[in-house]
Amino acid sequence: MKAVEYLQSSDIICQKCKTEQVILKNRSEMYCCSCYLRFIRGKQRKHMSSEKYKVNYKRQVANEGLEKVLLAFSGGTSSLVLLDVLANLLVEQKQMHRGLQGFELVVVNLDEYELKSLEKSVSGILVELLQRFPSINCAVKIISLDSYIDSTSLRSITVDHEFTSLEHKVDDDESNGVTLSQLLNSCSNKSSAEDLLTIASEHLLLKTAFEEKCGTIVYGHSMSRLANEVLSLTVKGRGSMIHRKIVNRVESYGCKQFSIIYPFRDLLQVELEEYAKLSHLEKYIVRSTNVKSKVSKNQTVGEILANYLENLDESGYVSTTSTVVKIAEKLGPPPPQPLLLVNPTSLCQVCGTEIYNNPKHWLKMITVSEPAPLFSQEEKQYAAEYFANPNDTIVQDLQSSSPIDLCYGCIVAFNGVKDNKGLVWPVQPRGNLNTIEKEKEKEKEKENILKEFILTDNE
Repeated sequence: MKAVEYLQSSDIICQKCKTEQVILKNRSEMYCCSCYLRFIRGKQRKHMSSEKYKVNYKRQVANEGLEKVLLAFSGGTSSLVLLDVLANLLVEQKQMHRGLQGFELVVVNLDEYELKSLEKSVSGILVELLQRFPSINCAVKIISLDSYIDSTSLRSITVDHEFTSLEHKVDDDESNGVTLSQLLNSCSNKSSAEDLLTIASEHLLLKTAFEEKCGTIVYGHSMSRLANEVLSLTVKGRGSMIHRKIVNRVESYGCKQFSIIYPFRDLLQVELEEYAKLSHLEKYIVRSTNVKSKVSKNQTVGEILANYLENLDESGYVSTTSTVVKIAEKLGPPPPQPLLLVNPTSLCQVCGTEIYNNPKHWLKMITVSEPAPLFSQEEKQYAAEYFANPNDTIVQDLQSSSPIDLCYGCIVAFNGVKDNKGLVWPVQPRGNLNTIEKEKEKEKEKENILKEFILTDNE
């Protein structure tokens, strides 16, 4: 049985409102249009039922700031529905509480117009969307993906045949003016580029939430998308991140913590698509103009899994998606093995995840990197000539390089890049990344304090 089925003709009265006729069947329940929209909105309110998202008269009288909620908006169906649901909630709060609202909404879009060849600009769509809700105050931020790049932290990262990760300094000529799209084009395959883009996107959203003083970040990920994330992380070698990537959690950035919430984690993608259809939101959906390949080898891991889960939903095996997510929710962090640890507190210098076990040790166990033995005299002669004339460039690169801590997933992403010089990417200093961000904030606070004591010509 499909997740959502439309009824061809029905005189059945909806048992929830007892006024309108039912139009569809969802999860063995009959819904009219209004009740179905209310059902979807109720799922969001379930996961955002905390008091900090409700109208508090005492907080308003004391002139305390409202909770600021950052909505990650991509222009897809899920984020579009989430914006509509949150906007309707704010409208309802204002109507019921004499113009007061429980939280402030900040809509943030990472500009992927050129990277993904989008058919229309997301900024223009947001203007049209928010005109549907003139009574609410909503801030909109369009963030360039290139702002993720810090030229001072750019390094050329290589992985040798023994899976040792090395970083090399990048010339100023190469780092100046480089774009994220150019860096992603150097990846060995589309899946690696997709993986690194996700790392950059999550970092930019946390950074923006910190700068905008938001306390909550909400994603429009459905249960189908979360199941896709579980399987994708497993394939990409990032299984150790599953236990914290698909649940509502708290993330740290700088000296502040943020609540990460997936309000639609209990809903399937097809259910959100029906909401968009019934709410007349389909005309606002932003799609890519790139033609998707039907050949598996030309697709990313995420695209292959998305097609797989979509076919499951259409064929009636919707429970499979739910099972994947529920099992993943029960996972915990992997137990560390002291003999295989890189460093008891080491973090990946690219994605920031904890390195529980030494990925180099594991890769060397499962990979044959040594050549076949030499038998003929001719083979031995060629080998002797090769080792007698070492490549000066390789020797120079090894001398100017330094080791870098990478997790298994990042080693997979950086291994086998198109350019022999390695893949250029921003690298964080060694150590605890949260501690590093805190140190940066302390330095900024010191600078601000010193500025207060600087006298100008008018003082």
